[in-house]
Amino acid sequence: MTDVSEPGISLPGRLGVSARLEGGTLVLDLTPTAGTLHHGIVRASVLAFVIDVVAGIPLDQEREMWTLTTDMTVRMRPVPAPELISAMGTILRQGRRSATSQVDLVTDQGMPIASGAIGFARVPRRPGEPPKPTVPVGKTPQLFSNPPTLAGMLRQEAGIEVIDAEAGIVQVEVTPQLRNPAGTLQGAMVALVAESAAEDLMAARFGEAFVVTDLDLRYLRRTEAGPVVTRSRLLGTGPEASVEIELVDTSTDQITTLVYAAGVSVPAG
Repeated sequence: MTDVSEPGISLPGRLGVSARLEGGTLVLDLTPTAGTLHHGIVRASVLAFVIDVVAGIPLDQEREMWTLTTDMTVRMRPVPAPELISAMGTILRQGRRSATSQVDLVTDQGMPIASGAIGFARVPRRPGEPPKPTVPVGKTPQLFSNPPTLAGMLRQEAGIEVIDAEAGIVQVEVTPQLRNPAGTLQGAMVALVAESAAEDLMAARFGEAFVVTDLDLRYLRRTEAGPVVTRSRLLGTGPEASVEIELVDTSTDQITTLVYAAGVSVPAG
């Protein structure tokens, strides 16, 4: 898929995700590790990667067409990380230029833990662009076999720098490990940057540990050279309010992604 890279290069490739086929349907399994957690809860951005891939691979089967994520919604329960999270997607609409899928995520006990909705645009590959990898659905388990895991915490591995926590300003360099094969910032890494800005803003302003449970992302344009910096605005007065986050590519001074995030306060730990 457009957003899948070799595990040794890609940071998302080290999130502990494996794949299998169930009656011909693609299923992704996430084994949570310390690096993918925040206060003992799986990061919403990690689930965003699972949603993106399990929905995107079945739709991304043409070598000369990029399948690019245009929007994504993530809703998750703020519960302690289970042993395993499994995800399966359903195509709601598939057209010549765009498609929409819905994804259900359940624990190893079969309990719902999250849900996602995701939209894609199908764009012809232009001459001179990087070669586009195509992953047949039947070969996906091989791509995700023996997945490596993070050596440290996800935010630190991504190199996210806090500029002003109370204002929700963070920054990240656009490094090769954060890019997808199309050469832009990988979708779940975009979600991680926004998630980091929101959790820092809420924790700094209200003095409580905070976990993002809701993400609404609108991918507006590709990220070029970067760095990417966030601009955040609290849409309310208390910890139950949503945060509006703009991701800005400082190399072009353009907004690349508009995000709305919300979450809950949790015991620090």
